[in-house]
Amino acid sequence: MNPVALACAYLAQRPLATLLTTLLLALGVGTISALLSFDHQFRDHLLREARNVHLVVGSKGSRLQLVLSTVLHVDYPTGNIPWNEAVPLLDHPAVSRAVPVSLGDGVGAFRVVGTTGVFLEAHGAHLAKGRVWDGSFEAVLGATAARELGLDVGNVFATTHGVVAGGPEHVHDNYTVTGVLAPTGGVADRLVLTSLESIWEVHDQRIPTAGDRRVPGGDGDAARKDEGPTGDRRAQDDSARGRNLAPAEITALLLTFHSPVSMLRLAPEIDRNSAMITASPAVEIGRLFALLAPALDVLRGFGIVLMAGAALAVFTTLTGVLDLRQRDIAILRALGAVRAWTAGVLVAEALILTLAGTLLGFALGHGALAVIGIVIPQADNAGLSGLVAAPGEAWLLLAALLTGLVSAGVPLLRAGRGNLSEILARN
Repeated sequence: MNPVALACAYLAQRPLATLLTTLLLALGVGTISALLSFDHQFRDHLLREARNVHLVVGSKGSRLQLVLSTVLHVDYPTGNIPWNEAVPLLDHPAVSRAVPVSLGDGVGAFRVVGTTGVFLEAHGAHLAKGRVWDGSFEAVLGATAARELGLDVGNVFATTHGVVAGGPEHVHDNYTVTGVLAPTGGVADRLVLTSLESIWEVHDQRIPTAGDRRVPGGDGDAARKDEGPTGDRRAQDDSARGRNLAPAEITALLLTFHSPVSMLRLAPEIDRNSAMITASPAVEIGRLFALLAPALDVLRGFGIVLMAGAALAVFTTLTGVLDLRQRDIAILRALGAVRAWTAGVLVAEALILTLAGTLLGFALGHGALAVIGIVIPQADNAGLSGLVAAPGEAWLLLAALLTGLVSAGVPLLRAGRGNLSEILARN
């Protein structure tokens, strides 16, 4: 008989012990697998989204929160900064690209981001259909946002105040969808993009006019020629109606520099001489993982303990059943089976238990990540998926299989000992 088939028959004779050992190993492997995949995906996602942003300039507060809210869109903004204070940075000679972003509203579970066309360039986003916004209350939707909201080019929608669903609705300010982005695999998929002017109008802020130092343009590089007169007329209309508009504000500026040296010179100057604060996404992401490291290490340790417990269970199981099988082994050896064949049965049992527990553990770990990605919007924003395997999981599989072999070591040594005639006479 094939050693593998015989090993399966032996395992089927004790279903409860087999199931418990498999589940124990699966829990350990699943815990470590989920952590490895989470760490890999989260780190890769953060670095990918932040690779084209060297510095974030925003309101005083937590630098980490500033990066999370304006670059990764997974936290609440720290506040706003006056547009006029941000304007000098748009044309600073050290800056190669400046992307203004203005947050504060949402559509369902998706954030509305007021920005310029440079945002699409910075995120490598391209239109799948329609066109980029060209005026107030026109919007371009990310692929995921368009699909889950059920909106397409030409549809109209209203936004709510706040970056989470359930806030008061801006019923008098409806947006028209002018375009839908192709999937990017990044945060742009879950955003609703519009002009800065739209955000300013909704929140009763004065739109910069031709008399201001700079007017936001659709391409982010130069003022649109029609903005000045349009802004002047709007200001006159508002004045005639007695509206007292607040100065224009944005949430942050996302800056890319020509060289790292330029960034290192400009950042301290902004921190010292303005009411704004700067944050480096690379530095803050490093801090974030440093904060997460102790918790991840504890969970990994828990998984290793479970794996060690499973290895002990395999060892105990094989050692316990060995005494019951001595007569079977003696008969097989008397019929001509070599010791390697009988040892192969024990090895097959250990490997079957280990492989079953490991594969089930991978399924549990990645299944848990898939569920988290569906249930928690912030996890989906962070690109968390159950379909992505971390490079370290291959080593985890090898470690689990070696654990099973080591667990079978002592039973293998015992199985190779004993006098056949004595065993047969005793039984």
